Amino acid sequence: MLKKLPSVLIFLAAIITLVIAFKQTTQNGDALDSKVDPIQLNHSWQAFDTTSWQVSKLKPTESQTRVYAEEVFYQNQNKTSTFKAPYIIKDDSEQQYVLQSQFGSTRNDDKITLKQAVVIHSFTKTDQGENRILKTEQITYNTVTGLLTSPVYTEIIQPNATISGIGFEANTETGDYQFLSHVKTHYQPASPEKNGAPESP
Repeated sequence: MLKKLPSVLIFLAAIITLVIAFKQTTQNGDALDSKVDPIQLNHSWQAFDTTSWQVSKLKPTESQTRVYAEEVFYQNQNKTSTFKAPYIIKDDSEQQYVLQSQFGSTRNDDKITLKQAVVIHSFTKTDQGENRILKTEQITYNTVTGLLTSPVYTEIIQPNATISGIGFEANTETGDYQFLSHVKTHYQPASPEKNGAPESP
């Protein structure tokens, strides 16, 4: 089952902002007294209850991204990070995306995995009928290939229909997506009143 990917999934690129925003902060080991052994940590730096903003240089009033996380731990040597409760809002002139999960991690600064209660909302500002929600327990985004994958149950809720299945793949460059197995579609037609026609008696 191959369909066009809603633009909400492109929003996962905003997670990159989380890594980039915090990657620039490093722990300076030279400042430690030579007589004191430094504490051995599994990470290079950390941040707690942190919020960052990314504003488009070309269109500062039209596009911005806000990233919040309860905890961020980053390891410079192997370019990995873990974070807790990421909450990301990407706002532009046509749509707003909200992404949240319980946990997340990055590997080599190019693979981003979100786990537990992953929800991506897409709100179209021009047409309320275009709002979509993606729900899953795990999803991985590869920033190099633009591929979005999930090995577990995933559902996309859109106006008048819910599509679900086990295993999900999407190409954020082309907009194509597919469910790999156990695909189900629940279609709920809009009432005639919503389509502008009065209901018949």
